[in-house]
Amino acid sequence: MRYPYADLVGLPNVPRLLTAAVIGRLPVGMGAIAIFLLVRQSGGSYAIAGFAVGASTIAGCVGAPLLGRLVDAHGQPRVLIPSMLAQVAVLVLLAVLAPAGGPELFVLCAAYGFLAPPLAASLRATWAQLLPERSQLQRAYSLDSTAQETIWIMGPVLAASVAAAYDARIPLVLMAGFVGFGVLWFATSDTSRGWRAERSGERHLLGPLQAGPVRRVLLAILGLAFAWGSLELAIAALADSRGENPGLLLSIWAVGSVVGGLGFAARRWGGSAQRMLVILLVLNGVGFLVLPLANNAMQLGALLVVTGVVNAPVIATLYTLIEELAPRGTVTEAFTWVSTTFLAGISAGVALAGVVSDAHGPQSAFVLAIAGGGAAVLAVVLRHHGLHPVPAQVAERTM
Repeated sequence: MRYPYADLVGLPNVPRLLTAAVIGRLPVGMGAIAIFLLVRQSGGSYAIAGFAVGASTIAGCVGAPLLGRLVDAHGQPRVLIPSMLAQVAVLVLLAVLAPAGGPELFVLCAAYGFLAPPLAASLRATWAQLLPERSQLQRAYSLDSTAQETIWIMGPVLAASVAAAYDARIPLVLMAGFVGFGVLWFATSDTSRGWRAERSGERHLLGPLQAGPVRRVLLAILGLAFAWGSLELAIAALADSRGENPGLLLSIWAVGSVVGGLGFAARRWGGSAQRMLVILLVLNGVGFLVLPLANNAMQLGALLVVTGVVNAPVIATLYTLIEELAPRGTVTEAFTWVSTTFLAGISAGVALAGVVSDAHGPQSAFVLAIAGGGAAVLAVVLRHHGLHPVPAQVAERTM
């Protein structure tokens, strides 16, 4: 295969849906730095800016599963478009008012996070219906996660550059434009309008969380996200203490993830997604162990490229497992729980690593990453029957 994703991007509607999802989610990569710079330009303190970003993150963790549940119940356009319109209005208000603090800042930031359209979860929920063969699903999630890396590579740079060149309010206006265009392009497609969640009788109050295997996958995600958050802060703190560029090092890490995603899709892998997840989490943990050995920025950058190669494949494998294990009719909500768990774990990792770095130096924060990676591995291996047998509905779909 000359191009690892040629068979996927050649399918009807895939290029449109994937591109629309990336454009519509650019605000996710821009949001933290855009809010931070807006508050600072308006005269707010670092603490207020940090609390404002935190308010949007926490609200997003709460809102995403609720909106995902609505998508499963009512379809994608009926939820994506109204939430997009509401978020656009909030972004415009933030840009116009440019509050430096006070209740209006935190209410608007919380509303911005809460109303984020579940675009990524909606795309992931459609893959199983888009693909002619279920064997392509894991590669599709690898394509998805690799494409999403562009959000984290481009988003912060775009927000910071536009704010520096023009005004800190302009990134918020751009964010409104991106989410509006992306959601409309996605939600008006035939695939999105025709998508329906599978039905399986009365819905459980806990949705996908009723399933023990889903909870165990989310526990593994929490450990992995905590490790990544700790590592992000450790890298930034270590680079800052040495007078090096932390942004460049973190971008290199993301580039490694893109390379890994492309390589992962270049061939078909044998074995179950459960087995692949254990292998990838162990490799990730090995990366956490070797990173502290770097003596300078060049060595750390080289190690980050190598260890980052595992990131996109492990995310793709996690998506595959969630799609397999989520009870019928809850797949979109299940994917939003993945995003929420990642946000919670990364936030906790960053916060604790900051405390540890202040108290014991940047190198000590790497220990937290190692602990989080170990916890992720234990979450999926400490059971003699494995993670979970393949559910009956999955067997039916593959027949």
